[in-house]
Amino acid sequence: MKDSAFGSFFAGVVIGGLVGAALGLLLAPQTGDELRGQVNDFVESKRAEIDDAVNEGRAAAEQARAEMVGDVEEGAGTASEGAAS
Repeated sequence: MKDSAFGSFFAGVVIGGLVGAALGLLLAPQTGDELRGQVNDFVESKRAEIDDAVNEGRAAAEQARAEMVGDVEEGAGTASEGAAS
């Protein structure tokens, strides 16, 4: 009796797997190539956005560094003028 129950369960699993695979293939919105193309386009657009953001951040950091160096040099010049007077 126990073997018969296992056989029925196993047959149900196999049939369910086959039905699920067939439905997945029939109802898939696009082929694998189309999906890979969409994913690739998405990744490339995000990569471009990230590159742009990194470049903007670098430019802002360089500008801030230049301003700080200018402020330090200006302060050093003022301090040396004050010491000379």
